[in-house]
Amino acid sequence: MSKYDKESIYDEQIAPLMKQIIEICKREELPMVAQFYLKQQHPDDDVENAAMYCTTTIIPSRDKIFEEHHAHLTHVAEAMRYGPGGKPYVMAVTVQGGAHE
Repeated sequence: MSKYDKESIYDEQIAPLMKQIIEICKREELPMVAQFYLKQQHPDDDVENAAMYCTTTIIPSRDKIFEEHHAHLTHVAEAMRYGPGGKPYVMAVTVQGGAHE
């Protein structure tokens, strides 16, 4: 199976269009979320060769749109960023051994 790599296509053909889209969306205060899957990560690859995405979000402040619409856009943006499992949870624990009497 050939390696999936569309980074150059994005850079050369899509990025200039996205620049225009982003400028229009900002000017018109039009919310948007977009994600492009540019490179796959082969199961044997290390972290250095991780999958590559290009994600753009424009979410106006809560006072500009209805609360539920803001929440929906935020949820979609987080799902694109972190995947279906949502944000990662991190827990740190320090265990100290003591003398037992």
